[in-house]
Amino acid sequence: MRVPEEDRRRIGAYLGLGWGFAFAVGLFVGLGWLLDGWLDASPIFTVIGVFVGGAAGFYFVVRQAFDIQQDTRAGERDNDEG
Repeated sequence: MRVPEEDRRRIGAYLGLGWGFAFAVGLFVGLGWLLDGWLDASPIFTVIGVFVGGAAGFYFVVRQAFDIQQDTRAGERDNDEG
């Protein structure tokens, strides 16, 4: 079974959303961990990093998902007109 190229591109874009979310959380947790070590603090900055990273990752996922949907709808309109 062959999947059309446009569908594969869309599937890949949606799969990339998970990686973007994981990267955002990992980045902020890592920065919080480094800050905790540098300031010799309790893990407060790591915990803050979890929440900030989660919010940033969620924002990324929602924004990218809307962009993917808009691109899909624009492509469908172009196919209907042409």
